[in-house]
Amino acid sequence: MLTATKRAVRLTPSQARTLTSIAERRGLTDYAMLQRIIEAGFLAVMHGTDRDTDTREIATGVGVISERLAEVERVLDRALFTACAAYAYARHSALGTKKPDEVIAADAKAAFERQRSLALEIEP
Repeated sequence: MLTATKRAVRLTPSQARTLTSIAERRGLTDYAMLQRIIEAGFLAVMHGTDRDTDTREIATGVGVISERLAEVERVLDRALFTACAAYAYARHSALGTKKPDEVIAADAKAAFERQRSLALEIEP
């Protein structure tokens, strides 16, 4: 059986409130949550998962997200252009116009550019 050593821990008021909040959400006492936090801190220090590692992981994650976001943007642009082309061809067909494909394609491109610029102007 292991024996524990008692230590006094001083928390700032902010840390104490945070500890209590986390403990309540997890259904633990403050003391049980503090013990888990101390164990997690020891593991982080022992395994080198301190701030430098976290910063590198965050930077890598942001890079991956940025790359995926660029891919999503390309896919959305293709989907928007396809929708605009479908609209342009359907419109010309419904109106019974006998315009060549080049004219309809130009209309589709113009519709795409209008929709794209409208989407980029939206402010939160």
